[in-house]
Order: sequence, then C-alpha cells, then structure tokens
Amino acid sequence: MAAWVMSAHIVTLGLWSAALLILAGLYAAPPAADERAALHRHALMCRYVFVILGSPAAVLAILTGSALVALRGVDGSWLLAKLAVVAMMGMYHVYCGHLLHAQEQGPLPAPPFWKPPLLILVPILLISTILVLVLAKPDVVLEYQLAPQP
Repeated sequence: MAAWVMSAHIVTLGLWSAALLILAGLYAAPPAADERAALHRHALMCRYVFVILGSPAAVLAILTGSALVALRGVDGSWLLAKLAVVAMMGMYHVYCGHLLHAQEQGPLPAPPFWKPPLLILVPILLISTILVLVLAKPDVVLEYQLAPQP
C-alpha cells in the first residue's frame, strides 16, 4: 500500500513541479499587448496549466504526502523543513493564480527586468530544496534544540 502511495506522491509532485515551471516560463515571457490572438492563446495556456494540471496535482501531492507520513510514520527535523518548503511552493502556486486572475482583467504589463529571472528561479530553488531534503534527510538543527535543557 505504501509503495503505491509513494509512487502517486512522486508522480503528482513531479506534475505539480512541471506545472509551476511551465507557468514561470509563460509568465516570464508574456506576449506583446497589441497582439490579441497571442494574448488569448497565452491566457488559455496559462489557465489550462494552472487549472487542469497544476492545481489538481498540488492537491494530490499534498494528500499523498500526508498519507505517507501517516502510513510510514516518518519523522525528523528534515520533514519539518520539507513541509516549510512545500508551503512556500504552495504560496508560489497561489501567486501564479494571482497572475492568472490579473491576466483575465487585461494584458499583463511588461515585467521589470528583474522579474522574469526571479519567476523562473524561485520554483527551481524550491523544487531543488525539496529534492535535497528528501534524498539527503539532513538533521536540521532547530532553534528549540539549541536552548539549554533544564
């Protein structure tokens, strides 16, 4: 049972990660505001990736990850760090939803020079951090562990 849940978790996390990277690429290079057909196509691609691929994969990845914790009894400070990074990944997902909503109100303005690299760098760093935490399972020292014990 746990092997199937693990497989489902890996697949859904991969799909969610792919969706966030696709959205980052789409939002980093929006079409020109005067090209109505390109704007419409861009909005459709963003909506499809967010609604059909990204959001269901995110929900399933979080549910299967929670099931894995319950089934395998996983613990450790690395898990807390991973959950924090997953929460940040969820916030980035919500930000992509905000961009999608703003895009429906009208064409997105040209992003400042620093925003496209940041849009792509954030999900890469989050996904890489999750991979390192899961594969290495480092012993993360938390603040309460540093305090002297009575």
